[in-house]
Amino acid sequence: MKNLLLLVFLTTSCFAFAQKNEQKVLLTINDQPVYAEEFKRVFSKNFNLLQESQKDVSEYMNLFVDYKLKVLEAEEQGLDTLPSFMGEYNIYKKQLADKYMKDSEITENLLQEAYARKKQEINASHILINVARNASAKDTLKAYQKTIKARKEILSGKSFAEVAKNYSDDPSVKKNNGDLGWFTVFSMVYPFENAAYKTNVGEVSMPARSQFGYHIVKVNDKREAEGTVKVAHIMIENKEGNSDAKTQIFEIKEKLDSGNGFSEMARQYSDDKNTAVNGGVINTFSRGKLNSDAFEDVAFGLTEMDEVSEPFKTEYGWHIVKLLDKNIIKSFEDEKLDLSRRMKGDVRAQLIREDIIKNIKNIYTIKEDDAALAYFSKNVSNAILSSKWDKNDLKDIPQKNIIEIRGEGKTYEDFAKFITMAQRQMAEEDSKENLLNKWLGIFKENFMISYHKEYLAETNVEYAHVIEEYRNGLLLFELMEDNIWKAAKKDSVALQNYYKEHQQEFKKEKSFTLTMASTDTKKMAKQVRKWMKNDVSKETIEKDAKEMGHTVLFKSGDFQNKNDALPPKIKTTTGVSKVYENNGVFLVLDIENIEPEGIKTFEEARGEVVSKYQQQLEQRWIENIRAKNEVVINQEVLKSLEKEFE
Repeated sequence: MKNLLLLVFLTTSCFAFAQKNEQKVLLTINDQPVYAEEFKRVFSKNFNLLQESQKDVSEYMNLFVDYKLKVLEAEEQGLDTLPSFMGEYNIYKKQLADKYMKDSEITENLLQEAYARKKQEINASHILINVARNASAKDTLKAYQKTIKARKEILSGKSFAEVAKNYSDDPSVKKNNGDLGWFTVFSMVYPFENAAYKTNVGEVSMPARSQFGYHIVKVNDKREAEGTVKVAHIMIENKEGNSDAKTQIFEIKEKLDSGNGFSEMARQYSDDKNTAVNGGVINTFSRGKLNSDAFEDVAFGLTEMDEVSEPFKTEYGWHIVKLLDKNIIKSFEDEKLDLSRRMKGDVRAQLIREDIIKNIKNIYTIKEDDAALAYFSKNVSNAILSSKWDKNDLKDIPQKNIIEIRGEGKTYEDFAKFITMAQRQMAEEDSKENLLNKWLGIFKENFMISYHKEYLAETNVEYAHVIEEYRNGLLLFELMEDNIWKAAKKDSVALQNYYKEHQQEFKKEKSFTLTMASTDTKKMAKQVRKWMKNDVSKETIEKDAKEMGHTVLFKSGDFQNKNDALPPKIKTTTGVSKVYENNGVFLVLDIENIEPEGIKTFEEARGEVVSKYQQQLEQRWIENIRAKNEVVINQEVLKSLEKEFE
């Protein structure tokens, strides 16, 4: 019901945007203006949802006025102050603000970039030169120069593997010579990913800095991504002395072909004990994740769900693979939600945050106390480096704001509490000063984002409209629930009286309790009729008909006389009927009971009675609300709207 109200009565913000001064007043309610622009927006947005009679401007005007009066009534009843209302409204407001704040050009660009990269896989090798995130300028430069030196050696003709062994601080280099295999978007840290995707095949990137240090990337190959697959497998290891591995896997395949279950066979025979316990199931993977091109080639080569491969050999042994699921890369719109989710735990989220902060600084005048860092550096001890600092150790804490926007802000005391919480999750900083500087920056940014989110409706017209739509729809639901719906359901005497006064409105058609048998030919239907008259069971009829090359379908229940599944004219006697033709099939009915047409009892009609009584209550209630409020419509503006929407 809430969603219905939101769809039918989408209103807009009443915030005092500057352009309102130029808008035409369509009507006033108790001398308060309602603008033509609001009506136009609502009417246009809901046009396709309206009944034909409501698509006339003057007719819709009645709905619009009733809606505005209902919202006013809800506010007068104090429904907008109820904890239940405020809780639901504030949750939605926060969620919507998050969305609108992140709906920026940089967010869209990052999503488009991630989608393009998801469609491409890269095979690359790399060299890592370690450098701490908080390293000194001297150490950072030293690491950079070492990275450049390694790159020059590669460009001069030395093999990448040789240079990687000599320079790379990645422990895996001893085994893989720096070769990372195939990967795609979100597989690597963002700076590394950028270097890989922006480097051509056969070339070596310039150094890229991540939290781990400097990377240089050689791109060996690129290919179109194939999405992901999920498979189960049975493996027989090529153990030394096990010359029968091939024979065993082909014997297992014969058993599978004979109908043995794949899961049971995997549990019984597979040498991959990690997956055997789960019926051979391997977690969903993309190309390059299993370190076996041969295995991946077969897995991605399967096209039909539950398709089972022929036995094949890899460096690990002999396998049989069954396809459980396959996910190709969908359209951008279909992938967008998942990409957004994955970006939250990525450096991209920080880029979006920086863009939001930049936008906030352009909107508001922000006052900051530059003395704050010096005060805390002086008065906070090195105990924070071991997460043991107590804010009660602070002396003479200033009673003022560290940061402030339009009179609202965060104090020195607030930052002290922030430090207390932050020290529980220590960052990798080598000094108290660096740590406090970082935390103060985060503290200020958090306040700016929180403030902007709270007052977003003042700077984002579209958000203001949507949040006001939701607010008023929620209010309207609470109003109708309290004043109409609950009242109607609880007043049993009024419902009984309404039923007595309007009994003729609650008619019931003739109905049948029956079992219906349907088949494709009249001849078969006649045979089914004979079986039914002889009380042959449905299961036997279905079985015998199938042996004769026909299908018989049964359906039992209560059917109204005008149900399309029934023939137009049915002989109104119980028992097995003659053969009827309807909707291109032949039917036989076994009628158990016939209910004649008549007036429904109160219990039978209760749902309809409640609905109609609610409509009556609402109409009277609206008349009372209209009577106690003064509504004045500007006929000249209304006529101009009628002309505009002709």
